[in-house]
Amino acid sequence: MKTKKIWANFSVKDAERTTQFYTQLGFTPNGTNKYPKLASFLFGDDNFVIHFFEQGSQIDEYLAPASTTGSEIIFTLAADTEAEVNECADRVKNAGGTMLKDVERDEANYYGFAFADPDGHKFNVLLMDNM
Repeated sequence: MKTKKIWANFSVKDAERTTQFYTQLGFTPNGTNKYPKLASFLFGDDNFVIHFFEQGSQIDEYLAPASTTGSEIIFTLAADTEAEVNECADRVKNAGGTMLKDVERDEANYYGFAFADPDGHKFNVLLMDNM
């Protein structure tokens, strides 16, 4: 099978709140969304799409609601500088995200942090400079 594109779908409690959160983080909305139970954003240079479908929509057939105790996947967002990592961490906090791991250098000497969005979907931001 040769696929043209791949994207991710998540279940969220409130698509409007999700739109506000990812807009505050600086992500670009995916086109003009006319479906009120969907928030959709572009991530990275290749414009990877993540759709966030509100519970009570067609996503219920495929995905259980998110929780803060578990995650179906964690996405890594690559950063170019320590300043970019720090700025992103501030944006996450200001937008109401949950810090799962504070900004630090890990055992491999990578600089970054982990967070969850308001629905518990997990991301980490990582500078892989390995200084």
